[in-house]
Amino acid sequence: MKKIPIFSVIIFIILSISYIVYQNLSSESYGSEFVKQIRIADAENTLENISDNSIVNIGKNICLSSPEWSNVDISENLIRIELLNNQIEVREDNRIIPILRFQSVYELCPENIPYLEKIFTLNE
Repeated sequence: MKKIPIFSVIIFIILSISYIVYQNLSSESYGSEFVKQIRIADAENTLENISDNSIVNIGKNICLSSPEWSNVDISENLIRIELLNNQIEVREDNRIIPILRFQSVYELCPENIPYLEKIFTLNE
């Protein structure tokens, strides 16, 4: 009678370990969803020749600048400066700027969402 519960526990442990290993091996790398969304949204191909790692680093730096966002214009200027620091020139009306602002915060640093919300509540 005791063999069945022990056998069940062993099977459970093996399945649990297998699941954990599978999740670790199949998980996406940090920022991969961010890069994917940016590539989809980049209709003007502004970031076409930029590596995925560089895009993630740009996104991280945008996140770091979010506490300085006091309004929409300042946030866009800081993003434009970050792009210029990476030798990416963009026009003011390039739609990649607001996309980078949203995606950077939501995908890479969701703890900074209050800064993003603040600039839009101030604009209302």
